[in-house]
Parts: sequence; structure tokens; C-alpha cells
Amino acid sequence: MQRLIRRYPLTAFLIWFFSVGQTIAFAPMIADRAYGVELSSGLSIVVATLLGLLLPALLITAMTDGPAGLSALRHRSLNFAVPPRWYALALIGIPLLTVAGTVAFLGEPPSSGLSGVSSSLVSGLGLHLMVVFVTVNWAEEVAWMGFVQARLQGRHGAMRAAAMTGVVFALGHVSLAVGGSWSEAATLLGLLLLVSVPFRALAAWIYNRTDSVAMVGLVHAAANATAVGSVAGAGFLPRLYPGQEPGGLVFPLLALLGAVLILITRARLGALPTTRPLAAAPARTVHARVPEETS
Repeated sequence: MQRLIRRYPLTAFLIWFFSVGQTIAFAPMIADRAYGVELSSGLSIVVATLLGLLLPALLITAMTDGPAGLSALRHRSLNFAVPPRWYALALIGIPLLTVAGTVAFLGEPPSSGLSGVSSSLVSGLGLHLMVVFVTVNWAEEVAWMGFVQARLQGRHGAMRAAAMTGVVFALGHVSLAVGGSWSEAATLLGLLLLVSVPFRALAAWIYNRTDSVAMVGLVHAAANATAVGSVAGAGFLPRLYPGQEPGGLVFPLLALLGAVLILITRARLGALPTTRPLAAAPARTVHARVPEETS
């Protein structure tokens, strides 16, 4: 088993994720329909992220790349030492882009006054950004960006890696698409697939320019906090537009930004001409230890 995991680390990761992780993600729906028991969907997503994504990413990295590879992943996951402009992108740029796009589509939010907007900024954006970053998006991007996409990029290039990761990333969110009719579920899943590839391109550009998985997670968290919120409550846009569902516009807007980056960078997405080894820059010997999986 260990030899198979070392030879096919991505396959092993996906088997774990789509069995253990998705079982946990679907637990509230199963419990409600089969037993009439109500479970917190937000809490199930947190547990699914930690046990279905982060845990296998760390364990398989330790098995395939050894202590040096695990140290490299930890370094990039904890790398907050990036120029201030990247924090401005996450904390100001992403919320401004998504709010401007939402206002363009839905019009101005109901009048709530300056105090209402200020309250929404603090409790609907600031609070939930930190909560969703710590509980979900940081760990999520350690797995998707730090383990899956970075590994694929080293073998297939930035754009192909974004496309390949985007497909499984979208399928990994299938629990968010089901619940209604089959046609509704198929439509939502199709939209997820459509926006996930350019979103993963945006993630790759941030990662390649900063060498920081943490920054990718922070941008992801800013989008979620703006669109939906966290386990602690509603996010920024739901507070500005009570009774509506404005969050559905956020990730299409980020996908549009990703598509623009694909065009501007000619699909290089900030990657170096020669792909980097999986390990951190000083540990170059790890490159020879990366398994030969191509899937």
C-alpha cells in the first residue's frame, strides 16, 4: 500500500477525498433524509476540509517526499511574509470587485445608512474572513494549491495544472449543488465547472508570484466571507442585500478576473520558465524524489 501511495500520490489523495471527505460533506443531507436528524452543514464542511483534504495532503506528502517535502509544504503554507499589495488584493481588492459587480447586476443595496454598511464591513466581512480562513480556506488551499496543483504544475505547466485541478475542485463541491431537482443540480455543477478552472488560474498566479499558499487561502477566504460568510453567520453581501442571494455572483466575477490573467500572462500565470521543484527552494534534492505519477 505504501509503495502504491508513493507511486500514485495524487490518485491516493483523490480516493481519500472523494470517499472520506465527501461522506462527511454529505452527512447532514444523509442524516436529514434517512433519520430526520438535523446536522450543521457548516460544521460538516469544516470537518470534511480538515479530515478529507488537509490530513491526506500532509500524510501523503510525508510518505512521498519525506521530511524535506513536508517542511517545504509547511513553509509555503505559513508564508505570510509577502508584500503589502497582496494583502490589499485580498482584503480590499476582492471585496471591492465583488461588491461593484453585484451592484452592477442587482442595483444599489437597500438603504441602511453609513452605520449599517460599517457594521456589515466589521461583522459581515472582517469577522467572517478570519473565521472562514482559519476553519476552511487555509487548510483547503494547503491541499488544493500546495499539494495537488503545485505538484501538477511541476509536471504539466501552470495552465494545464489549473485546468486539471479545476475539474476535481468543482466536483469536490458537489454537495453544494445537490438538494433540488436533477436539472438544478446539473446546472449548478456545470456552473461550478465553468468558473473553477479560471478561479484555479487566479490561485496559481497568486501562488507563483508570492510562493505563499497562505495568501491563496486568504484571497479564497475573502471571496467566501463576501459571498456567504462562515459557520459564524452571514457574510458581507447577504447583510447588504437581506432576503436576496447575491453571493452567487462572487465566484463568476473572480473567474472573470482569472480569465483576464490567463490572457495577460499568455497562460503562464506567473510561473517560472523552468518549473520549480515541489520542495522549497533550498531543498532542491527533493525534486528527484517526486513520484512518476502523471495523472
